[in-house]
This record gives sequence, C-alpha cells and structure tokens, in this order.
Amino acid sequence: MADPRRPAATGVAQRGFTLVEVLASFVVFALLFATMMQVLSGSLSNTRNASSYTEAALWAQSRMAAVGIDPPIEEGRWEGEFDDVYSWEIVITPHLVDEDTVAEPDYFPVSLFLVELIVHWNEVQRPRQAVFRTLRTATREGG
Repeated sequence: MADPRRPAATGVAQRGFTLVEVLASFVVFALLFATMMQVLSGSLSNTRNASSYTEAALWAQSRMAAVGIDPPIEEGRWEGEFDDVYSWEIVITPHLVDEDTVAEPDYFPVSLFLVELIVHWNEVQRPRQAVFRTLRTATREGG
C-alpha cells in the first residue's frame, strides 16, 4: 500500500531551479536594479537643477522690476545679494542699433539701454549662473 503522506507519482519528474538559473536571474535583477537607481538619481538631480533655475528666475524677475528705480537706467554696473545663496550683477549699456550707431537720434526723446542681469549661486560645490536680458528706455536729460 502507498504511503498517504506521499503524493502519488504522476509520471513527470518534479524539479526545481538549478544554481546556474538562480545566479543568472540574480545577475539580471542586479543589472536592472542598478540601471533604475541611475535613472532615479539623474531624475532627482534634474529636478534639483530645475528648482534652482526657477528660483533664480523668480529672483531675477523681482530685480528686473526694480531697474529704473534702483539702479537708475544709466550706463554702469551694480551688484548685490538676494540671500545667502543667490547674488546678482547688473550691467546696463547703451543699446546699439547696428555696429556703429547708438539708438539716440536727435528727434527721439528717449535713450535705449540693454539691461543684463546675471544671477549667481553655488550648487553642490559647483558655481551656476543664469543670464537675463531686456531693453529699457530712459528719458534723455534736456530732451
């Protein structure tokens, strides 16, 4: 009589995974896991960079809105700090219509200036900067 605790033989031999199959699947898993970690790390780094550039753009927007009040719209260079991380530099130059002519014909009552704002910050021991440019007009003295 057959032992009731033992399953009946079906004619098909039961077998498990071999050591080679287990090792191969582990290697595939490890490679896929390492690749996914690199993708996630790159994604986090890109998110951090985008956040820093967005903050720099917001600082730049507020600083550009003040140009004409502080600093005045005249040729020169100014610099300052927004906070402990972000600093700024503004360079204002007369805008050139072409290589030889400054945009100031006698019949035009305003002068045209190029305002360049550079926002600086350090990110993970790496200096970064974003440059913003716009044109502004200023009333000419005596015009």
